Amino acid sequence: MRRLLSVAVLALLAFAGTAVAQDKPLYLGVTVGYNSFLNADASLSYNGFAAEAASPNWTDKGAVLGFEAGAYLSPELRLLLGGGFNRTYKPGHAGTPGVASALIPSYGETPDRINMNYSVFIGGDFCINMGSSAKPFVGLRGRGSYGRSEVKYKFDAAAQIEHSSKAFAETWNIGGAVVFGADYVFNGGLIIGCQFDLFSYTYAAVQYKEQPGIKPNVGQCSSIGFIASPTLRVGFNF
Repeated sequence: MRRLLSVAVLALLAFAGTAVAQDKPLYLGVTVGYNSFLNADASLSYNGFAAEAASPNWTDKGAVLGFEAGAYLSPELRLLLGGGFNRTYKPGHAGTPGVASALIPSYGETPDRINMNYSVFIGGDFCINMGSSAKPFVGLRGRGSYGRSEVKYKFDAAAQIEHSSKAFAETWNIGGAVVFGADYVFNGGLIIGCQFDLFSYTYAAVQYKEQPGIKPNVGQCSSIGFIASPTLRVGFNF
């Protein structure tokens, strides 16, 4: 992550050195903040399992590199949008029976597995004009994250199993925050800044379903934060 951020900073510095326009209505940046992506693993072994939603507390999560884009409706008002998406597919294969008398082991079946995660936020900032390159701002953020894991076994006669089964797990959170921060704008449009949540609320939930037609196992939680979730920003106006 440090290497990626260093490359991004060098690229932005190079861009800022060549930019000369003063009216720059668009913004693009990278951020380093807490990891808002969610994940829950599907399994066929949920019997007696108690569902518990992932903690939305930023102190329970590691840092992650993110991206954001925005537009200035006026010198004081900035709209922002950010997020990310990931999908992973792991194909499965049937099991292979062994032969005990020949000391040939059996190989278990590997299920098909699909994992998907995404995170998004939308917000707006009111930038305070202090007549200098330092630009304090206060703003609002609406945030949401979703993760889903699906596993499907293709049982067959060779594996001596009579039916197929599919399980899934999904988790999500939604919330909002009042943020405060400051950017320093260099000549050419380069921005370096930071922000944190003055106040935030997040609701999170998770549900596990071992097979179709049964009631899901659900867990929920909520979190309130004060002066939380610090985030660093490097970007540019263009």
